[in-house]
Amino acid sequence: MSAAAGPSLAAAKKEEFSKSPSNSPASSGGTDGGSSAAVPRPEQLHAHNGAPAQRVEAMELVVALTACADSLAACNHDAANYYLARLGEMASPAGPTPMHRVAAYFAEALALRVVRMWPHVFDVAPPRELTDGAVADDDDATALRVLNAVTPIPRFLHFTLNERVLRAFDGHDRVHVIDFDIKQGLQWPGLLQSLATRASGPPAHVRITGVGESRQELQETGARLGRVAAALGLAFEFHAVVDRLEDVRLWMLHVKRGECVAVNCVLAAHRLLRDETGAAIADFLGLARSTGAAILLLGEHEDALNSGRWEARFARALRYYAAAFDAVDAAGLADTSPARAKAEEMFAREIRNAVAFEAGDRFERHETFAGWRRRMQEGGFQNAGIGEREAMQGRMIARMFAPGNYSVQAQGDGEGLTLRWMDQAMYTVSAWTPISDGGGGGSTVSASVSTTASHSQQS
Repeated sequence: MSAAAGPSLAAAKKEEFSKSPSNSPASSGGTDGGSSAAVPRPEQLHAHNGAPAQRVEAMELVVALTACADSLAACNHDAANYYLARLGEMASPAGPTPMHRVAAYFAEALALRVVRMWPHVFDVAPPRELTDGAVADDDDATALRVLNAVTPIPRFLHFTLNERVLRAFDGHDRVHVIDFDIKQGLQWPGLLQSLATRASGPPAHVRITGVGESRQELQETGARLGRVAAALGLAFEFHAVVDRLEDVRLWMLHVKRGECVAVNCVLAAHRLLRDETGAAIADFLGLARSTGAAILLLGEHEDALNSGRWEARFARALRYYAAAFDAVDAAGLADTSPARAKAEEMFAREIRNAVAFEAGDRFERHETFAGWRRRMQEGGFQNAGIGEREAMQGRMIARMFAPGNYSVQAQGDGEGLTLRWMDQAMYTVSAWTPISDGGGGGSTVSASVSTTASHSQQS
């Protein structure tokens, strides 16, 4: 982005950046009311990591990000442009510390927001990869594999929820998992192995329904899971539903009489909140109830990026993703590692959407467990609890990576389980049952819809 401010403005803004208390974190308030609301202090972002000179620059980056956000909130595009130029000089996706790298992606998101706010001033067409989420599907698949190898995040989400699924399936001979965002199906080989070796004997039939927007990815996922099931000697069927989450209907899911159904929704439900009327999430929960599910498993970011003033959401996002970059950095990958870059770029896509977009274009709408509890109860679900067995699994996984930095904390009286990086809550898992069902029983819904219409695939 070309500088709109002339030399005199740049000089004035440079002095303001270094001296003005209005742009320092120390002057920031602690509520959502003002433009500096809830701005994180540098020490909250672990900006002290690295060599002394790098630590100083990391702290300057926090100040510059804060000042830029304040400038946008005040609709001062000259000041915003100055701070973006300053951030461009200091921050880099290949920078020496996590703070340098996360600041580069926040600066990119702020620049995109500037272009969207003042298109008549900044006549710039952003690259398609910055505005089109579909472009990133393959990169996200690679990033998930990297995160699975170097952090506990995917394993925490998957294995703790799998333990809860096993409890729900106990005593049932025909079981059906409906995964509303299956992607590569990383969660399910472990469940298949546990079902094959359960003390009461394996189920007579296992069905997994995977929902996604890529037919090819679903076919590949189904084939992989089919091979795993065959090696374990399980009678297995994979059913693919090629559609957007909000467009899925009951007839597509092929729920059959006598099945015990578990609905799985990991890092997907928050995207439905872009419908600010609440209709999309209400419809989804109604669909989940109509399957006759014994249990619904929910895994989500533990953060509040869906409500409040933009400046407060920006500050919360900065704290959250600074912790995420710290966590990836702690894996010890080389500075030039393509794997680290892939993982950080996945978080960068979330940052761009959360910071730069609004209304229906903003789908990174993370909520805290308290927010999800309210939504689930309004949707006709009650908390089914996360037991000690799941908690032990979560703690064991956390100890496998960067010992002492990850921890697991219960939500309420065993209502959920949260993975934390140092002092930052990151992800929460929970389990829910339809209130009218009292939390028990397999599905009694019978489906008699043609397999062709719902893109069925068997392995």
